[in-house]
Amino acid sequence: MRIVYFYPDLKDFGGTQRVLVDKMNYLADFYSEEVILLTYSQGVSPIIYTLSSKVKHLDLEMDYIPLYRYNRFLRFFKMLKYDYSLKKRYNTLMGELKPDVVITTTYYYNLVSIVASCNIPYVRIMESHIGIRYLFSNSIDIRKNIWKWMHEYYKMRVIIRMARKYDMLVALNQSDADDWSKYVKTKVIKNIVHPNLMKKKSDLRSKRIVFAGRLVEQKGIFDLLEVWKGVHSKHPDWCLDIYGDGELRDQLDNMIRILNIGICLHSPVLDVFRRYAESSMLLLTSLYEPFGLVMPEAMSCGLPVVAFDCPDGPSLFIHDGENGFLVKNRDINLFVDRVCCLIEAVELRSQMGSAALKSSVHFTPEQIMPQWICLFQELLENRMS
Repeated sequence: MRIVYFYPDLKDFGGTQRVLVDKMNYLADFYSEEVILLTYSQGVSPIIYTLSSKVKHLDLEMDYIPLYRYNRFLRFFKMLKYDYSLKKRYNTLMGELKPDVVITTTYYYNLVSIVASCNIPYVRIMESHIGIRYLFSNSIDIRKNIWKWMHEYYKMRVIIRMARKYDMLVALNQSDADDWSKYVKTKVIKNIVHPNLMKKKSDLRSKRIVFAGRLVEQKGIFDLLEVWKGVHSKHPDWCLDIYGDGELRDQLDNMIRILNIGICLHSPVLDVFRRYAESSMLLLTSLYEPFGLVMPEAMSCGLPVVAFDCPDGPSLFIHDGENGFLVKNRDINLFVDRVCCLIEAVELRSQMGSAALKSSVHFTPEQIMPQWICLFQELLENRMS
C-alpha cells in the first residue's frame, strides 16, 4: 500500500506534527507500508521530529512566506499564482506515484482543495485535529480585522465544499465527527501517544509544575496566569514551568517579568518527557481541546493532571479525583483549590500519579494503528467495488 501524507512542512514543534511523524514511522517500520511524506515548503530546514529512514520525504518547493512582504492586494494575486503552480506540481507527482491513499488535515484549505480535485483515483482522507467549530478561531486577529475574518470565512467555505469529495474524515472525538458528518463520512480514531521510551517517571517530590503547549489564545494562557497567582500566594516556594511558543509569547514573557511569581518560560523541547519527569503535576487551561496530547504524555510519566473540563479532550483522560482533577470550566478559584490540594497532600499526589500512569496505556500505537490499517483496507475495497 502506498500512502502519502501531505502537509506544508514539519519545521516547528506541535502535537499534530509529532502525531503525524509517529504514525508515518509506525506504518513504515511495523507494517512495512510504503509511506511518503509530501511537503511543499520544507526546503532545507530539518524535520523537527525524527522521521524513520523507511519514510520517503518529497518537497514540492513552494515557499509562501516571501509573499507576505507584499501588500494585501498584490499578495492576493501572487498567492493565486502560487496555488496554481502548487496544484500543477502536485498533480504531476501524483501521476508518477499513483498512491493508494492520500491524507491531509483540515488546517490548510489549499491542500484540502488540491487533494480533492486531483483526477488520480486514490482514497482521500482528511484528519481533523481541531474541531470544525474552532477551526479558524484560533487567532486573536480574526475578531479585530475584517479582511482577516473574510479570508478565514472563505477558507472555511472551500474546505466544506471540498470535504464532500473525500472518502472519509477522521476526527479525534465524537462531537467533531458529528459536526463534520453533514458534509462527509466520518470516523473517530484517537491520536496515538508518543511512547515514553525511556520510561522516565516522576517521583512527584519536585516543587515544580509544568504546562506545555502552543502559546495561543486557545490554550487559555491568561487564565493560567490567574490560576498561578492564586497558587503562588499560598505556595510561593513552588515554580511553574511553561514550555511553548506562539503568537502570545512576547506578551506572556512581559507579563511574567512584571508579575514575578515563580514562572519560568522555556522554548519547546524535543525531550519533553524529561521535563515531565522533573515535575509533580501538569496543568491544562485550554478553552477547547479536541484531544490534548500533553495529558496522556504527562500521565505516562506518572503525573496527575489538573484541567478545565473544556470541550472535548480532558474528559477523555481525566477521571476526576482518580488520576487528576477535572475542574468546572473557567472556574479559576476551584482550579487554584485543586492545585493546592495536590501540593499539600503528598499521598494523594502519589495515588493519582500511579493511577495516571496506568490510564496512559490506552492510546499506544499498538492499540490505535490497527484501526488505521483497517480503515485504509476498507476504503480501498469500497473504491474498487
